[in-house]
Amino acid sequence: MSRLITMAHATSTQKNIAVHIRSYQIFCEQRALQSFPISVKSISLYIAYLVMQKRASGTILNHLSSLKHAHQIAGYELTWSSNYHFQLLLRGTKRFLGQAVARKYAITPSILHAAFDHFNLSLPLHAAMWALFLVAFFTFLRKSNLVPDNPRRISPKVITRASLAFTPVGANIHVSATKTIQCQQRSLDLPIPRVPGSRLCPIFALRRHLSLNPGPVSAPLFSVISGSGLQPITYKQFCAFLSRVISSFQLDPSKFSPHSFRRGGATFAFDCHIPSEIIKLQGDWQSDAYLVYLELSQQQKQRAGQAMADKLQTMFPE
Repeated sequence: MSRLITMAHATSTQKNIAVHIRSYQIFCEQRALQSFPISVKSISLYIAYLVMQKRASGTILNHLSSLKHAHQIAGYELTWSSNYHFQLLLRGTKRFLGQAVARKYAITPSILHAAFDHFNLSLPLHAAMWALFLVAFFTFLRKSNLVPDNPRRISPKVITRASLAFTPVGANIHVSATKTIQCQQRSLDLPIPRVPGSRLCPIFALRRHLSLNPGPVSAPLFSVISGSGLQPITYKQFCAFLSRVISSFQLDPSKFSPHSFRRGGATFAFDCHIPSEIIKLQGDWQSDAYLVYLELSQQQKQRAGQAMADKLQTMFPE
């Protein structure tokens, strides 16, 4: 039974919960506070500590969620979360820190087009990275589906070479597990287009990558031939390579991350007048949260007002 309860959370969530609990326990040990059962005093002091550490409001809420879980799973009644003073503390924390999220900038088609000049596609690593860049942009996939954190522990979310199927018009990537698909309730089949004659053609990039980095179908899609054999590109390597490319444009690499491809791809799809339902489905967003990822130009923002002005002129010609 305990194993089934544990499986209620994804492995990554379990790790985060463990990190949060340990952080709280260390805090209590250093201040001679009783960690469990959690009291209004101990949790309030811990929140104040996280605020002083300049943790984001969302991060603090994640810590609280983990500690609520630990408190209840240990058999204690959850009373402190509804305490009036505790609720005031939370509201004050949100006001003090603000709730604005510092989102990474979007990777635009212009950035991708210029980035091509910094790749040598005769090198296995460069060919793999270029294919990774384009697939990330065209599919809106999360980083957890593209590359592993640890090359020795590959998550089942990471797409493999078996996930990729070339078609007469491009390719399809089959995704059976994501952040929101954890119980095999559905799957995603993401089409990747051919862009003939373009340096931004993902099909050419994929074929080039696979010709230089052959391997078994069970291997992660973005793996590279090295002295020790076929090795998967890790998230750390993805970030480092992207940072070097961004720096070459005299841009601030701290403003970009692999998530920038997801945001940039969704924004470009919106600019191409792709129906929002398709963007939402392809990006595996369960709600309309994807709208906050869109980075709209001033020209796009002006379309609504201009459309209203044009309509008024037809209604009341003068």
